[in-house]
Amino acid sequence: MLNVEFTLTVLSLMLMCSGALLTGYLLRSRQLKKKQFKISELRKEIVYNHAQILELQTEYVNLEKEMKIVKAPVLPMNTIISEKKETAAL
Repeated sequence: MLNVEFTLTVLSLMLMCSGALLTGYLLRSRQLKKKQFKISELRKEIVYNHAQILELQTEYVNLEKEMKIVKAPVLPMNTIISEKKETAAL
């Protein structure tokens, strides 16, 4: 059987650990940057959508104001019936 001698010094162990830490940090920071970019894009989209909704709401209110022409007042049925009873009693 082959016998391979593998020696690991403290210095090489520290270099490997620091390399692994640096690699992990770089990968994680890249992931966080992507997520932050996506969050900012979604926030911009939400603000844009809310602005559109507000514009449509103001247009709707303006149209309601234009259409609100009172031709005849609406009287409830109760008052008409009670007025008829009062006139019949006289």
